[in-house]
Amino acid sequence: MIIKHQQPPDESLRELKDTAETMPREYSQIANMLNRVHNRPDEHWPHPVYVVGLKAMATEDEGLSNARLAGWRFLVKSDGDRNHAVEIQQDDDGSNYRFSELDKGPFIEGMCSVLEDKNLDRKIEEEALNLSVLRINTMGVFAVWLQSDKPEKELIIPISPTPPCLKPWPQTYTVEQFQAALRDEAKRELEAEEFFDA
Repeated sequence: MIIKHQQPPDESLRELKDTAETMPREYSQIANMLNRVHNRPDEHWPHPVYVVGLKAMATEDEGLSNARLAGWRFLVKSDGDRNHAVEIQQDDDGSNYRFSELDKGPFIEGMCSVLEDKNLDRKIEEEALNLSVLRINTMGVFAVWLQSDKPEKELIIPISPTPPCLKPWPQTYTVEQFQAALRDEAKRELEAEEFFDA
C-alpha cells in the first residue's frame, strides 16, 4: 500500500511565504512553521481539502461527486509531533489563494494517528492512493479521503469525534457506504428550519 501526498499549486506555496513574511514579530514561531512548509512541502504531507454540503449528501445522485476543492493543507511538525495543520484556501475557480488557519486539535491528532497506524496497510489492497481530506461542516464530519484513479478502490476514514451515523477509525468506508451512512441524517437536517449548508 502506498499513500501519496499530492503536488500543491505553486500559488499555495507562495501564499505560505507571503504570510510568513508579513506576520508581526510576536508570531515568529508561526512564521517559522510556515517557512518550513514552504521550503520543504513534500515533508509535510500536502493534500487537498474537499467540502460538500447537506443537499448533495441527502441525494443518491450527487453525494461526493458534488464535493468541491476548497484549498490545500499541510501537516506540520511541532515539538517532535506532526500535530498542526496549515490551510490555504482558494476560490472555486482556483484563484485567490489565502492563508486560512493554523489548526490543532482532535481532528488533526486523529488524522496523524490514522496515517501512522500500521493497521492501515491491512485495510488497503496493493493500490496507490492519494491523500486528501473531506469536510461536511454542517454535519460535523471530518474524514481522511484516500482517492484513487479507480473509484471503487477509494476509502474514507471518519476521524473522531463523529456523528452517531458514522464510526471512526478503525472503521473504513467505500464512497458508496459513506454516502449511504450519511444520507438519512442529511435529509433530517435539511428538514430543520435553519441550517447553513457549506
